[in-house]
Amino acid sequence: YIEEAYRLFAPYNISLPLTVCDCGNCITEKEQKLLIIKPLREISRDLIETYISAMFDNEDKAIVELRYFLPRMLELLSVGETLYIDEGFSLSRCHFERTHIWKEGEIAFMERFAKAFFEEVLEGECPHLYSTAEDWLVCFGLSGLPIAPLLDTWLQQSGKVKALYDFQELLTYSLHPIGIVFKHSYFKDKRPELNEQITTWLTAPHTQRTFLQATENLLLSDVVLEEEVVFALETLYNQLRQLSEE
Repeated sequence: YIEEAYRLFAPYNISLPLTVCDCGNCITEKEQKLLIIKPLREISRDLIETYISAMFDNEDKAIVELRYFLPRMLELLSVGETLYIDEGFSLSRCHFERTHIWKEGEIAFMERFAKAFFEEVLEGECPHLYSTAEDWLVCFGLSGLPIAPLLDTWLQQSGKVKALYDFQELLTYSLHPIGIVFKHSYFKDKRPELNEQITTWLTAPHTQRTFLQATENLLLSDVVLEEEVVFALETLYNQLRQLSEE
């Protein structure tokens, strides 16, 4: 996917001045020049982070410029070099929902990338992708990409240890009571529709039945699990059983 990204976005280039804060503190003139002259694959995580923090993402021109840097951003993301900009790591400033800027093929690529990336997270076999599935939902959701395919993937991968472990954390720690209704709270006020989407998915009977069965199957299997994981799965099983009886 990374090499495909470099090919797909290769036609784009940038020049000074960049659409960034010009106070001289957020990003210096020297740093801006480095972004222009340094080969894209060699731009450091710190320099990319400085640029993203300083860009005026409310202006379309800034998003146009960001397209040049996107392959390097995805490359860094893929090796665990996450950039904490807002709550969406390094993608919250991409605004993929601005379809007058991003081409149809570019959006289609990013949707494929997000799904493949999320599947890899749920596999739990890449130590550098240490964040939870919920964190990556936030990453891609705040970027403007649809998260329904990711939620579907989570259901499909429900038999995986990490998929269940992360679901238990989501159910336990990310729902907060609002009156008598529980709402997913991670997106706060930025994207309330995503907040509602995850809440609906998480509390849906089909979702809960799927994870209940997957939890039971794993606990009864011969798979050797760490004590912490067993505790989390037993907790999840009890939570879902209680919810199914309400």
